[in-house]
Amino acid sequence: MVEPNEISRELVAEGKFLKYENITWQGRNGKVGQWETMERRHDGAEAVLIIPWIVETQQLIIIKQYRPPAKGYVYELPAGLIDAGEDVVVAAKRELREETGYSGEVIGIIDPAFNTPGMSGEAVYSAYMKVPAGQSPEVDLQDSEDISVYLLSRGKIESFMQDEIANKSLFDSKLLMYLYGILTEKKIAEAGCGFIEDLPMVR
Repeated sequence: MVEPNEISRELVAEGKFLKYENITWQGRNGKVGQWETMERRHDGAEAVLIIPWIVETQQLIIIKQYRPPAKGYVYELPAGLIDAGEDVVVAAKRELREETGYSGEVIGIIDPAFNTPGMSGEAVYSAYMKVPAGQSPEVDLQDSEDISVYLLSRGKIESFMQDEIANKSLFDSKLLMYLYGILTEKKIAEAGCGFIEDLPMVR
């Protein structure tokens, strides 16, 4: 068997920010196939996802942003593109300040992971940030951004998720899985609970 490999890419269409390409590739079985992908126009442009905690109050800073493709407001973690030549730490601080008005310290970076590898090659860094309490945040949004900022207390994550899921609120999958991870850890520590069955679910 051969290792899967890309043979060629054909540009099908291009917009202001994205380009639609058709990939010709060969699988391990030797067969040649086609794969459609949507990429950012500027190759090499990476993004950073921010996980910002106000440690003193144990509050996670999240946002709710209008996303036209989702046709509604979506709960998310702050995130944004890294400018050309910009360091990921600098980008994380800048994006947190622009989207939430908060300033903080980057305490850890996770190497890029793929968002939707079945559709795009976009990879995203994750930055854990420690945010001091007592700030008076002022956002610096772009004209295309419609963002509200929320402080989610660690102890209220479960009730928040139960309420928002019941209300059919929209979630970005990265935020949802991060919150589920926190709840799962908590429920594993509770003796006798069926931690997976007890999580708030969409049924």
